[in-house]
Amino acid sequence: MNKSVEFNPASHPGLEWSVASYSHLDDKVECFAVADAGNGLVVLANINNDGAVITGTPGELRKLRDAFAAGQYDHLIGA
Repeated sequence: MNKSVEFNPASHPGLEWSVASYSHLDDKVECFAVADAGNGLVVLANINNDGAVITGTPGELRKLRDAFAAGQYDHLIGA
């Protein structure tokens, strides 16, 4: 489940951003926001640094998700 969030990075104005429902800690959002760029691309941004924005295709983001799920980046996230 995801939740809409107010987020307006200058590089991607006017998009509808959402975050994972479990990303709220003490009423502060600490996570990445995701938006549909409307042109076949998905935008992923650090909610606490609006300059940190990544744009990719759904397929590219699925590969990234799968790599995280497979544990390929556990050494980076302290898992």
